[in-house]
Amino acid sequence: MSFLAHALEVLVAAVLVGALALGVAFVAVRRYVRRRWSLLRGHPVTTGVLAAGALATAGRDHYWSRSTPEQLSRGNPARVRHRMWVAVDDAEKAVAHASSHDAPVAELPSVCRSLRGLADELDGLLRHERRLPRGTPRTDGVRRQVAELIGASRDVQAAALRAGSDATEPQVRALVRRAADEIDIASAGLARLRSLPHSG
Repeated sequence: MSFLAHALEVLVAAVLVGALALGVAFVAVRRYVRRRWSLLRGHPVTTGVLAAGALATAGRDHYWSRSTPEQLSRGNPARVRHRMWVAVDDAEKAVAHASSHDAPVAELPSVCRSLRGLADELDGLLRHERRLPRGTPRTDGVRRQVAELIGASRDVQAAALRAGSDATEPQVRALVRRAADEIDIASAGLARLRSLPHSG
């Protein structure tokens, strides 16, 4: 029994020492990375890489916004899967944002859950399509369904944005009226000061 107790003590001590060593190593590595990043951030090569990344993201967003669901459902299955999930994710985020601001989203959260379930099924079909040998005849049914799903996701996203806009409109109008009133008060105060006779 004493041997087991001794072994347990050694094990606990080893775990504590290991956890302490990992914590110290994490802090040291984080400090080292931050120091190196602050030096690298101003380097022309780093600036160029970051600018290229931003340009690529902007180009992708431009392509995404201008492409129809049918266009987004064509091409490499892996890319089509990614585009489909982006559409579903965008719809979910728009609905969550509108809901968090007490916008009237009705059954849109439930619709988002259905979109995610269907996207999961279509994702599996696209994975199987990718494994088909070259030259095998393929049906357009899956791609058509992906296009419909992307279109439905965009419709949900637009509806959530409209609901969010309707919910914030009274607040914006109240703020604009308040700002106008404050500007009028400040202007009246300045006019009164200017009308006072100056000494000397």
